[in-house]
Amino acid sequence: MPASFTASYDRVTKIVSAVVCLGLGILIATVHNFFVACVSAAVVVFGYAFSPRGYVVTEGAILVQRLIGNVRVPLTNLREARLTTLEDMRGGVRLWGSGGMFGYYGLFRTSKLGKCTWYVTNRRKMLVVVTESKTTLYSPDDVDGFLAAVRTSTHS
Repeated sequence: MPASFTASYDRVTKIVSAVVCLGLGILIATVHNFFVACVSAAVVVFGYAFSPRGYVVTEGAILVQRLIGNVRVPLTNLREARLTTLEDMRGGVRLWGSGGMFGYYGLFRTSKLGKCTWYVTNRRKMLVVVTESKTTLYSPDDVDGFLAAVRTSTHS
């Protein structure tokens, strides 16, 4: 039975998103250039569309819900599913994606986890899921329920 989990924005995400949107709005109003307006609008629309809206844990996979389309992350050969630690985040670098606007999603690298894919909206509720082929991070509002669902889905 699939289990659904919401993903709320943390305070920093809300502030960064508002500041970027406001800044781009001011830029559009000031510059009066059609190209600048289109690029600015695209940044906001695509940033929001790629942002994780929630997660569904199904038998053997996690579905990341996004406006632009869901992402299916297989849980084949699950090695670990746990809360992240400060050590996990040391030396973190964003390689490609968003570092605060509408969440933290895309490709990142940390000293401990190596290359990993983030689908995070709240850094205080981050979980790491490591499988044989991929390391992913999530931030469901119900951390304990999500971890239990992930562990159960791989034993079904």
